[in-house]
Amino acid sequence: MLLSCAKCVPLLPPQPAALFTTPLSIDGTPIGEAILDTGGGYELILRERFGLPVVGRVDVLSFGGSEFMDITGEFDYTAGDVSDHADFALVGTSVCGCNGVGFQFFRKTGWVLALDFATMRASFVRTFPLDGAVIPFAEPPDTLASFDTSFVEVTVSTGGVSGSVLALLDTGTNTSVMRRGILPDGSRLTPNQTEILISEPQLGTIAVTARLFDTPDLPDLILGTDAMQAWSDQWYFHFAPEGGTVIAEPITGGPGSD
Repeated sequence: MLLSCAKCVPLLPPQPAALFTTPLSIDGTPIGEAILDTGGGYELILRERFGLPVVGRVDVLSFGGSEFMDITGEFDYTAGDVSDHADFALVGTSVCGCNGVGFQFFRKTGWVLALDFATMRASFVRTFPLDGAVIPFAEPPDTLASFDTSFVEVTVSTGGVSGSVLALLDTGTNTSVMRRGILPDGSRLTPNQTEILISEPQLGTIAVTARLFDTPDLPDLILGTDAMQAWSDQWYFHFAPEGGTVIAEPITGGPGSD
């Protein structure tokens, strides 16, 4: 059983929350769907080379820890209805045999990522509403100073103890995770899973079952589409040349909700 609270929306999905994707083509050839990943510090990631030359390798940090990945040469691509030119792409990752469109795509092209959980449709738009919750991105943690993406300040409560945590809103995962030890054990379900309450002044409070992790150098709290869907049906991620804004409407877990 999940935690309960006043004005709190419990998260009881019958199955893991879905991830949003968009069709991806390379040099005019469709290669399948790509996950839209606001937690990915890249422009594109590919599950394989798709005939592109490999020009080097780079050390990257993923949920599984540090790993080396191939990088390709430059190429043209189309993500959804947006065409552009990439200087390179990352190839393969141990945590996902998938293609991905990261937040650098949105920062580079200026398109806004719009997500609708009611229809499970994602789109790229130029304008976005300014009602609902309008939350500027917080500065990234010092240990991830160059990882300038959708961080927000939230209050996390478990076991009667609360604390302020810098959380990453990550559309590239459907499971929220929290670093082991940043708060007391609280309502531990298993050795690697705990119940927490997450509050944000504009979004309100939700209950989430979070996995616990120990990988160094990652954000202390990563909120996936499970948490986002509990808060709101519609989200917009606007990546400005520096910083950005996340907009959520309507607020299902906000002040005044039962």
